[in-house]
Order: sequence, then C-alpha cells, then structure tokens
Amino acid sequence: MMRPSRRRRGITLLETLMTAAVLILGIGVVASTVVSIVRLNRRNLAQAQAYTIAEWWLERVTRMGCKADEEVNPCADIVKLETDPPVTLYWNASGIPSETPPAAGANPEVARPYRVTIDVDPPFEGGEKGSPALDRQVAGMTLKNTLNVRVTVSWQDELSRDEYHAVALQTRVGP
Repeated sequence: MMRPSRRRRGITLLETLMTAAVLILGIGVVASTVVSIVRLNRRNLAQAQAYTIAEWWLERVTRMGCKADEEVNPCADIVKLETDPPVTLYWNASGIPSETPPAAGANPEVARPYRVTIDVDPPFEGGEKGSPALDRQVAGMTLKNTLNVRVTVSWQDELSRDEYHAVALQTRVGP
C-alpha cells in the first residue's frame, strides 16, 4: 500500500516576510537614488543658471570697454561697477534673468535669488599683482589701464536654506 506524500506545498510565513523585506529594501534604495538624482539635477540647474548670469555680466563689462581716447581714466565706467551695490536677479520662464522678484508662492527654482557682485582690480587687495601681473612689460612697454574684472554669482540652496554656492568668472579689460 502506498503512503500519501507529505511534501509541503506553498510557502511559509517566514519566507513571505523575508521576500517582503528584500522587496521593501530594494524599493527604498531605488527611491533614495531617485531623490539624490533630483537633488543633483536641481543643483546643476542652479549652477548653470548662475554661470549664464556671470557670463552675461562679463559680456556686459566687455561691451562697456575702456575708452582709448581718454588718457586720464579710460576705464572709469568699469571701475565704477565695483562701488555699485550687489544686484539680485531671478531666473524667469523666458530664460532671461530679471531684477523683478517673482510672485509670492512661485516655484522655488524661479524664486531663487542670484546675487551678483563685481570686483575690479587694481587696486588689488593685499598688494597682489595678479597672474600674469597687470603692470608687466609686453614688447618693451609697461601695460597701463588694464583691469582684472571678476563677476561672482552666489545663491542659496532652496532645500537646505543654509548652504550657499557661488560661481566666479573673470576677464581682463583694457583700452
């Protein structure tokens, strides 16, 4: 006479719990990765916008230029920029930076203020000369009226509200 088989069928409660734990852990890792990617993309967007604003200001300074026909202070318009107060700009939907703040309750990526400051050297802080020196000899002549212009764009991280970032670009301008 044959005995009925006593093999188990199905899965136990312990196996089900272990499978659920592994699945939950996997979903948690994927969700964490997605959050990190979104945060990194937002930071890259803010950095790209700040870089664009800095380029825009440097192009503005370059267009101002120094006036070769003025002997006393040919770069006076550019030097004056250093004494101007910092400018706050906002990125808007048209892709053009604006000094007009967005409406209350706007998307934080649009409402993010960028602070633009301009540093014009000489005079260099701390007695520096720059590299290469602004008053160096070129073709037997001492350079005059050459300026080092640095544009710094800073912003605050909208997620942490305590972390600041900055992009700095510089160029030299002369008559």
